[in-house]
Amino acid sequence: MEDSKPDIVMFALPRWDGDFSSTALSLSKEMSKNTRVFYIDNPFTLKDLLAGLFKRNILKRIGALLFGINKYRLIQEGNDRLINVTPLVTLPINFLPSGRLYGRFSNFNDKRVFGCLASLQRDYGLSEFIFINSYNPFYFLHFRGLKPKCSIYHCVDNIAESKYVAKHGKRLEVAMIQQYDLTIVTSRKLYEYASQLNPNTHYLPNAADFSLFNGLQNSSNITTPKEIESISGKVVGYIGSVDHRIDYELLKSIAEHTEWTLLLVGPTGNDFEKSGLDSRKNVVSVGAKPLEQLPTYLNYMDCGIIPFLCNKLTESIYPLKLNEYLAAGVPVVTTNFSTDLNEFATIVEVVSDTRLFDNAVLKQIASDSPAKKLARTEMARANSWESRVKDFWRIVNL
Repeated sequence: MEDSKPDIVMFALPRWDGDFSSTALSLSKEMSKNTRVFYIDNPFTLKDLLAGLFKRNILKRIGALLFGINKYRLIQEGNDRLINVTPLVTLPINFLPSGRLYGRFSNFNDKRVFGCLASLQRDYGLSEFIFINSYNPFYFLHFRGLKPKCSIYHCVDNIAESKYVAKHGKRLEVAMIQQYDLTIVTSRKLYEYASQLNPNTHYLPNAADFSLFNGLQNSSNITTPKEIESISGKVVGYIGSVDHRIDYELLKSIAEHTEWTLLLVGPTGNDFEKSGLDSRKNVVSVGAKPLEQLPTYLNYMDCGIIPFLCNKLTESIYPLKLNEYLAAGVPVVTTNFSTDLNEFATIVEVVSDTRLFDNAVLKQIASDSPAKKLARTEMARANSWESRVKDFWRIVNL
């Protein structure tokens, strides 16, 4: 790739400093190795501002949110090509029904957020750029005279099954896919959906930061995190948000194996608290961790799991964590929630009958070997973000 590539403006639903890694941020980091990438925050609403007034993620943005000052920051130290942009605070309108009132306030919010493009044009000389809207169809349906070289909608989940965003997001996403120049999707199920709305739809699945997740293999310089210093025996682990996608009965079944420790690395919600798992002695939940720390926890796992329910939401998911597990050389057992898992069938244990999940975990731990670790890492190497970005530039033909 050449440095003459146009600038990228990435507008995503996940914020760069959120509780877990995201496809949009991972792509942005890799893209920024060869061109400028402006990562626009998902806007905070007035409700967000008041509810989180003393939280760090609000406090460090307060000038930008209220007055539009200090709205630029570098996301990675030493990387001046990856620039975060914070829009002005917006109005909370999701509770409104579809109609004229919602449309009026939506237009008001959109104008405030669109101001980021206008300021980038002024402050950074933004002219020829590619605009990527990653799963946030509530803004930028129109470009108000500042037209990108290519507009791309990035479809990463089944929005109709995504609780909060489904209310208005379902119809807004349809309009965006139809109006944008092209769509990229992260799973084959999403391709079936989006390609009916826009024939210029392309499959670009998730990947892993291979060098990061593979880097601790065979390393003797590893500090054990304090939360897991007392763990003994085999560790069955999961990295990612412990949320409504999880089969909690399956996790309970794993926790019945008191000779194992179930290690959960990621934010937890009400469903986890209701499950009662947090009261079990052999269940260790360490909460959300920065992406850079995840390999340390993976290093202590004897098997990584993806215990997703099989439903309309999860059938559209190509999980980020899959290639991250593999890059770390960790055996993987997953429920059979998506057809995208088929390409990993020779490397990953895909379990259709959840009653056999525990046995599959036991089998993977017992049969692990250096040859299998090598096969996993080679699979992950082929699914790196570097490879995905090369595919991206072929898709946009620039």
